[in-house]
Amino acid sequence: MDVLRFHPLEELRGLSLSELHALWELVPTDRQRAYKAAYEREVRTAGAVGSDELERQVAAELLKRYDEAALVPVGSRWARTPGRVQDAAKHNVVLDAPEDEVRPASGKPSPKVMLAVGLAALLFFGVMFTRLLGGRSAGEVEATPEISPTPTPLVSPTPTPLALEAQDDVIQGGDSGREVAYPVNLQVILPDGDAPRVWVVQRRRVQASEWRFDLNPDTASFVNGMSVRPVIGIPWSEENKSYFDDIGTGASFLLTMNTGAVLRFEFDERREVRRSETSIFRQVSPGLVLLLIGETDEDGLPTATRTLVTATYPPEQELSRDGQVIGMDITLQEGGVGEQLPLGDAAITLQDAHLLAEQPDLPADSQYLLLNYEVLAGMEALDTTAWRVEFVDAGGQIYTPGNAALTYTDFDALPLEIPALSALSASVGYIVPDTLQSGRWVITDTGGNGVSFTLSFATAPLDLRYDGVDVRLVSVTYVEGQITTHLRIYNGRTEILHFTQDDIWLALGYAPEPPGPRNPAEGLTPFDLLPEQAVDLTLVWYWGGEPYASMGVGEYRFAIQLTRGS
Repeated sequence: MDVLRFHPLEELRGLSLSELHALWELVPTDRQRAYKAAYEREVRTAGAVGSDELERQVAAELLKRYDEAALVPVGSRWARTPGRVQDAAKHNVVLDAPEDEVRPASGKPSPKVMLAVGLAALLFFGVMFTRLLGGRSAGEVEATPEISPTPTPLVSPTPTPLALEAQDDVIQGGDSGREVAYPVNLQVILPDGDAPRVWVVQRRRVQASEWRFDLNPDTASFVNGMSVRPVIGIPWSEENKSYFDDIGTGASFLLTMNTGAVLRFEFDERREVRRSETSIFRQVSPGLVLLLIGETDEDGLPTATRTLVTATYPPEQELSRDGQVIGMDITLQEGGVGEQLPLGDAAITLQDAHLLAEQPDLPADSQYLLLNYEVLAGMEALDTTAWRVEFVDAGGQIYTPGNAALTYTDFDALPLEIPALSALSASVGYIVPDTLQSGRWVITDTGGNGVSFTLSFATAPLDLRYDGVDVRLVSVTYVEGQITTHLRIYNGRTEILHFTQDDIWLALGYAPEPPGPRNPAEGLTPFDLLPEQAVDLTLVWYWGGEPYASMGVGEYRFAIQLTRGS
């Protein structure tokens, strides 16, 4: 066992722990670190840290991925190993593909890299058997473990696309343009109810018939200047190719613009087009074009055809400021929690809404938004299959229901049909950012009816009265363009005080003690001030040269006069 070679999964299942460790030692040290980091990242993401049982479920799910789909870790993502690379790895043959060295625009990973990944990753999965067998005694380790079909485990590893980890840098890394609005985020939602596939979008110029794009499969490319019918390229990868094959009738597309607006498109068709076809770039009617770009053949040359997906733009999503649908005689009925609103012949009552955080199945920096509501059917049976039930936050971001959230709801999901003259309680849940403070819950049907419930989760203002609390403005210094304030806050009460960035503010103006507009202490990390505890805060504010300022900390107010230096 002094040479690294391919071992079938069944063979690894029959090895002892010591033999598996001996194979693992043949993997280069840097590869060991990378694979350990990938495994530990999946354990953390699944919330299985500290639980042997949950960690075994994660290992079992990763082994199943490898066995059924040949998925292996490549950096911070998972990639499906091409068939020819799998065959080469099984025969311990190193592929030599010179074209991969001279064609950097190819969307496929280098076969040599993938072969090395395949061999070492197999040992990575082999070592994961130690996680599954770790709780057994020495005598039991020699037995061959049998894996029988089981339901989907509670813990399901969900890799985070690389581009989403630093999407601001990815977006800014694209080509500049003169257009006022351009897309920065693309979500594709399949009708099966799973979480949407997300791509960060870069702007790209097409120069001399060459479409330059980022090879990262999580970074899409928008062709500059095409605003009526945006054309977006998706880099070819095994995962993206498989996802394109799943896009069909019922799929929807959400395109987030740099202005915060969200445009919705509905699936039209999917077909293969020749690389020379230019009609797809025509800006004759609103819509969306997605192209799978960068695919190469076995010789490393661009393929003659590529997959095209087109979508239409439903005009009913266009609303005026007063809620009136542009071009149609439809108005959203608006209300709040506890109110009943008519939706066609039916009526909807939002009973309650609350946030749920710190659950093991939640992605980082996320929480559940859970809503309970009642539907009252009219004189005829109510068909709910065409309803769109969405949550829209204050910034215009649209969220679709998530099946995982139903684990924590009081009622089941909305049925497909509700009998006439009957009332039914249902629940719906969404995965939203943990910074969410407000938004609207919207239901619309194909008949042009809609209801909108306003939700607010903003924290109550800090109760910072004078008794027991001391706030001192120690000093104020300023230079061109900025003001620096030093505060000291002492909590003499018996309860804990919780501070957020909205509890401390500064207002600038041209008259003494300006009342507003108030600028919150952006960047301030929320913190708790314990009883008998003091804190010193240094805050930096933008200054446009105004001669007066007001500062507020809870119920405390400070008047500030500023003068420009000569």
